[in-house]
Amino acid sequence: MSSTTAEKAAKPPEKPARKAGGMKRLLLLLLPLLVLAGAGAGAWFYVPAVQALLGSGHAAEGEAAPAPAATAAVPGKPSFVEFPEMTLSLPNAGRPRQLRLKLAVEVNGDPAQVQPELLSPRIYDSLVLYLRTLREGEMEGALAMDRLRGDLHRRFELVLGPGRVRDVLITSFVVA
Repeated sequence: MSSTTAEKAAKPPEKPARKAGGMKRLLLLLLPLLVLAGAGAGAWFYVPAVQALLGSGHAAEGEAAPAPAATAAVPGKPSFVEFPEMTLSLPNAGRPRQLRLKLAVEVNGDPAQVQPELLSPRIYDSLVLYLRTLREGEMEGALAMDRLRGDLHRRFELVLGPGRVRDVLITSFVVA
């Protein structure tokens, strides 16, 4: 054996450039795109709001688009009555504080029939009497909003009777 053949035998044969690194990069680029496409397709088929937002093509088939919620409640669809923003001062050991609160109430039945009762002075009186008893410490902490919603719901049920109000939603809450 000559020295050149011995050197060739000692050297490992040269491998062609690796293609696995290129495949990994391609996979890393395409995988997020495939996931996004799958999520978009799932949202299109299973979330009606996405179809309404982007247009589902039903109008092209001659179907009329669904009308916005009328005053009559549709079974399965929530009906809400919004309250005007309430501002009241809170007792706070010598330092005045103000609470601004805006509520929306989910009701059972026709909101047009329930709204006059909900917006009555009796409801406002009950809410203001309760809110004026709140102390500063009662509005702090992780569960404060849940307790407040639960207490407001109980006030509504006391005044209106059980089963009239499904839920109380706090849409704005500012203590200054």
